[in-house]
Amino acid sequence: MKDYDFDYIKNELSLPQDIGPHSFTDMEWWYFFAFLNGENGSKYAAVGAFYQAGELPVLKGHYLIFSLIDLNKYTNHSFSLIDKKLVNNFLYINMPLYFLQCPHDKNMIKLYKTLIHNKLPYPHKWISNASIKKDPVCLIYENSSMRFKDSVNGEFNVQFSSDHIDGNLNFISAKPVSLIGGNGKTDKLYYYSFPRNKVTGYIQKGDSKEYVTGEGWFDHQWGYLGDLLTKTGWNWMGLQLEDGRELLINEFFTIKTGDTFSPMANLIEPNGEVKFTRKLSLEPSNYWHSSITNTDYPLNWIIKISDFKMIIKVSAVFPEQEMQILGPLQAIWEGTCMASVEETKQNSDRVALKGKGFLELVGYNNYKC
Repeated sequence: MKDYDFDYIKNELSLPQDIGPHSFTDMEWWYFFAFLNGENGSKYAAVGAFYQAGELPVLKGHYLIFSLIDLNKYTNHSFSLIDKKLVNNFLYINMPLYFLQCPHDKNMIKLYKTLIHNKLPYPHKWISNASIKKDPVCLIYENSSMRFKDSVNGEFNVQFSSDHIDGNLNFISAKPVSLIGGNGKTDKLYYYSFPRNKVTGYIQKGDSKEYVTGEGWFDHQWGYLGDLLTKTGWNWMGLQLEDGRELLINEFFTIKTGDTFSPMANLIEPNGEVKFTRKLSLEPSNYWHSSITNTDYPLNWIIKISDFKMIIKVSAVFPEQEMQILGPLQAIWEGTCMASVEETKQNSDRVALKGKGFLELVGYNNYKC
């Protein structure tokens, strides 16, 4: 399958203007993850994404998914927030179109009945107040927010609050912005990253507050996805290597057939320079079965990137990092992973590197069509 085109794109990517939002898109999200060390010996990872979705500006709704992962106990606490505008998009636009193709999907029928009665499935909660402001850009979804202090240099603050767990994290980029794909236009999306950030702040559980420090990652993507989330899934990896470089790897696959297409690898140098290639292979293994959604996710990967002379082995830190979401997908796997890299240098010397990051697996739940 050929790469997507960009005929609908009318302007070039630039900061600070493109920190967002963008009215001409049907999907946009601001994503972050962080690995955190607590002052009392705790080890956490946090991941979240603020979404804005809808065909027209007046119809756009808002969605937040978040997970705080305890890397000492191998547990995670996830929550999601959604507003009525986005639920109405589901009820009166997306779901009727979906039922024309898949009228016998029992999970979606159950979801429809839940939403039509003004209820939400666990772990979702209502957003009564959602707004996205400019100058400076500020995303406020109920009691959670992402506030940009310096849009050009990627400095921002994330605040989250749910079920007796609160946090406040400050991100300061350690390197210049990276235009993914070399020019910030990959497949159907605009895409830029600040892939290495210094993170400070605190995590509070009940009355116990612990100050944390660590490293983080930030992505911003937007575009017109169309049927991407109903017919197409993807495998994504954001890896921070111990030598100051990062790897961003992605491939799409057709959900019904499993055929992969449009793979890409971005090697981000310490100075922010992006080396880009589509000459790579991803080999999955070690599938984990979710008893909650009856989904099998591949949690071990071998990636071979000939242009970078790299072989990367990626493995999940622990299996139970599934996040439930609304819609036919039901859930995604979004969790911590570790990486080992074997790189062959120009003089034929081989270098071994370690890394850490997040693995995102979308589209592994088979639709009942």
